[in-house]
Amino acid sequence: MPDSSPSRPAFKAQLSKLLYAPTTEFVLIGLILLSVLLIFMEVGTSSDRLFHQRILHLQTGLTTIFWLELAARCWVASNRRRFLSLYWVDILSVVPFPSQLTVLRLLRLLRLLRVSTLMNRNLARFSPALALGVRAQIGLLSSLGVIVLTGTLGLYLIEGSENPDADTLTKTFWWSLLTLVAAEPIGAEPETPIGRGLTLMLMLGGLTLFAVVTGLVSAIMVQRLGSTREFRSMELDELSGHTVICGWNRNGAHVVEEMLLDPDMQNHPIVVVAEFTETPEQALHHLNLSNLYFHTADYTRIDVLQTINIVHAARAILLADTSRPRSDQDIDARTVLAALTIEKLNPAVYTCAQLLDRLNDVQLKVAGVDDVIVADEITSHMIAASARTQGSIEVLAELLTVQVGNQIYKIPIPPSWVDLPFWQAVDRLKQQQDALPIAVEVGQPQRRTLVNPPSDYRLASKDQLVVIARRMPKITEN
Repeated sequence: MPDSSPSRPAFKAQLSKLLYAPTTEFVLIGLILLSVLLIFMEVGTSSDRLFHQRILHLQTGLTTIFWLELAARCWVASNRRRFLSLYWVDILSVVPFPSQLTVLRLLRLLRLLRVSTLMNRNLARFSPALALGVRAQIGLLSSLGVIVLTGTLGLYLIEGSENPDADTLTKTFWWSLLTLVAAEPIGAEPETPIGRGLTLMLMLGGLTLFAVVTGLVSAIMVQRLGSTREFRSMELDELSGHTVICGWNRNGAHVVEEMLLDPDMQNHPIVVVAEFTETPEQALHHLNLSNLYFHTADYTRIDVLQTINIVHAARAILLADTSRPRSDQDIDARTVLAALTIEKLNPAVYTCAQLLDRLNDVQLKVAGVDDVIVADEITSHMIAASARTQGSIEVLAELLTVQVGNQIYKIPIPPSWVDLPFWQAVDRLKQQQDALPIAVEVGQPQRRTLVNPPSDYRLASKDQLVVIARRMPKITEN
């Protein structure tokens, strides 16, 4: 009997999708905030009370959940060393110190830094424009929150039994907050070495607060005046289902524009990697660039492709790269090399490559590239078709852009349509969705496209319909 369980790579992909799902991350945010609240309840409750023991058990349960979550992320990570470099603070925050070492257990407050990361990422999904404006502010507030809360709890634990000015959490909270703002002890004087150390931490935080806020305001002004996009390594390392564009030429801006303006792809990040001398944001200044990343590097190198998380990408587009002066043969050779590397790292990714010479098509097909486009060849065909039919170019121009009129869509065959004649599918789609099927993509035994198939062609379960419509059709089961 064949094994019906999913393969390990498939399970990893499913687990990765679950870990980075918005619902999962919102649950994590809630659990982290709950754990911070429990820290205050744990510190402010007598250790001999039953309620205190229940709080400790609940904290242990939350810590276990955070450990499992980090272990799962480590397991699905394509580069464990990069994972450790990005998540070492989170790992430190879940170290299970004994309850007797209460001060060290305050490291759990570092989880608040994780909240800012998760909030920024999900805010970018739902409102990219808002995320672009408040990203730095959220990070700053979470950092200040960690400093103030650490000072509040630490001073209470260390000074509370000896210093009447720190015998309640309310007093130490205001002590920490005012000391941070004024950069000098306000409200009380520490009486223990550890208390003085915590006060010094708050003072140093206050000394840097003004510089940080000034830098933040300057960064926001620069961001408003110019649209320079920086390479955000942690975000790129956690991207999933994104589109990678390797190489750049004068067609690149049009490719990016079409993808960013497609309503079905607005929330799918795009990573452009090429050996830029200057990244081309200016050509795209009229678009929302919050989901667009530029990375200056050689995309033929494995480490560069791993850095942009190609193993979790949904699409890879290889443009004939003219970012550096090279011969046509060298440009195509780099395209072939990159395609081979990408298909090796992520066999499931959809790849589309642009070539300058059709003779190099064989290597790309062997590499497993899904679609190959020779730009000059396509342009020549369109010119000839326009001359032959006198006006058909307007039809093609409309179908090839998402910015106006009808576009080309591909939709799967619903179970109830299996074995349905093609002409009936045409009739149903035209009546139900005002969409016009023009081709069938046959899924087995090998992918091929039948343009204008015979009217009596029977649809199969693995087939997909290629249709012309104003929006993505939604087939009803009938």
